[in-house]
Amino acid sequence: MHRGAFLVVSVLGLVVIPTAALAQTSDTVTPTDQVVLRGDVVVARGQSVAEIVVFSGSATVAGVARGDVVVLEGPITISGQVGGDVIAVHGRVRLLPTAQVAGSVRSGQEVQAADGAQVSGAIRQHVRFTLSGPLDALGPLLASVSIAVSVLIVALLLSLLAPRAIDRAAATGRGAPIASAGWGLLVAFALPVAAIVAGATIVGLPFGLALLLGWGLVWLVGLGLTTWVVGRAVVKEPRSRWLALLAGWGIGSAIGLVPFVNVVWWVLGGTYGLGAGIVAVWRARKPAPPEIGRARRDRAGRHRVGRVTLPEEAVVALPDTPLAED
Repeated sequence: MHRGAFLVVSVLGLVVIPTAALAQTSDTVTPTDQVVLRGDVVVARGQSVAEIVVFSGSATVAGVARGDVVVLEGPITISGQVGGDVIAVHGRVRLLPTAQVAGSVRSGQEVQAADGAQVSGAIRQHVRFTLSGPLDALGPLLASVSIAVSVLIVALLLSLLAPRAIDRAAATGRGAPIASAGWGLLVAFALPVAAIVAGATIVGLPFGLALLLGWGLVWLVGLGLTTWVVGRAVVKEPRSRWLALLAGWGIGSAIGLVPFVNVVWWVLGGTYGLGAGIVAVWRARKPAPPEIGRARRDRAGRHRVGRVTLPEEAVVALPDTPLAED
């Protein structure tokens, strides 16, 4: 072979062989997803990616996007190929003449499609992306279920940590309804006012914030105590405490499924239970009467030993025996 021809063949081999190897390697690379919280995604011509999701920014596809292209806040420009849908929630979509979209195109603003752009699906613009339909139907149900579960957890914790306290609160709620309602309304009004007044000063700001943040827990505790009051009104003592809990919680949960009535139940139930707990704690500060205290000691097994009087027949006269002296 002529020396010049050999040099030409060698140069062509050095150029063609690496190019073919690079092409084979690029075909075996798996495209990756492009997820960006804030910024822009640009797929240049000759590049290939999988899904594209941008929360705030833009997406420009001149190469190939094998999946969907979704931008929540920002525009989308397509001049290459998209294997899925193109969705711009708050932004416009531009389809250049070389754009090819296998799915549909939806935009919350305008869709500008140039002549020659190919879209297999539908093109929709000024679309309202909202979940108002499902949430409107499931919203009240989800709120009722979440509050019912929270009340059940609080009631169980009260039963495990302070069983005698909830018995006192249940008895107080049934025996003193006026006092329970009055104290509950007073504290429900006074506690937020005290939090706001305390938060107006620099010294009392932490205390005011703590009161406001803890008000939700106090309200749940009130609902839990009201659950015990209702449960013990249905399931009397000495029947099972757990059966009373289930009865009260079932009644409260059923009321919580009724629109508008559930709000009244949640507000008044939390207020009444809070008042019953306050009255029960206040009464527990007073010492018990002697009769009640004696009865409690007798139930605990500590009986009082009194004077024992024997009949005359049981008295035996002892002989006069002198004591032995040392």
